Amino acid sequence: MSSDGKVEIIYFYSDFYESKRSLIPLIKRLQRKRRDIRVRLINVEDPENIELTEFYNVNSVPLVIFLTPKGEVASRKSIPLSDENTINEIANQIIRGDLPKPQINEVRRKILDSLKSVSRRNELTQLIVEQIESDILEADSEEEIYDAVNFHISIINHTISDLEEYKRILQKYMKFKQEFIV
Repeated sequence: MSSDGKVEIIYFYSDFYESKRSLIPLIKRLQRKRRDIRVRLINVEDPENIELTEFYNVNSVPLVIFLTPKGEVASRKSIPLSDENTINEIANQIIRGDLPKPQINEVRRKILDSLKSVSRRNELTQLIVEQIESDILEADSEEEIYDAVNFHISIINHTISDLEEYKRILQKYMKFKQEFIV
């Protein structure tokens, strides 16, 4: 929580892709240009940060979490810290009071809660669901949420069709004919 009225930016990164040393100049430049923001770096590889990465549902890096001065999550984006235009745009929306949008948070929560009831039987399903969740969490408007939902429905439909074709091909080469329940 930022008691001084600043937008807090939490930047989740990994030493595998970026070094803290390379990020420090970006932070200094951002904070020099914008006195109304504060940036915190969180290395997801550091065991001390496990609780924080779980709390913010960090599945991939880089990830930027934007907090209002009251400590509410206003936005999250899978962008590098060097994407100053997006960072400035979101910070401006927070300062103007345009983010967060409580009604969007409610739609997002309902969708994400509904996804929890579906099993994740394999790694492919897990990857797909994590991407869906990530895209929904990153949506800042109702339109962006519905665009993400429509996009993923299309991808799932194409994937099912493709996998059915693979199944038919593989079944031709089975030693014993069997019917599989999918």
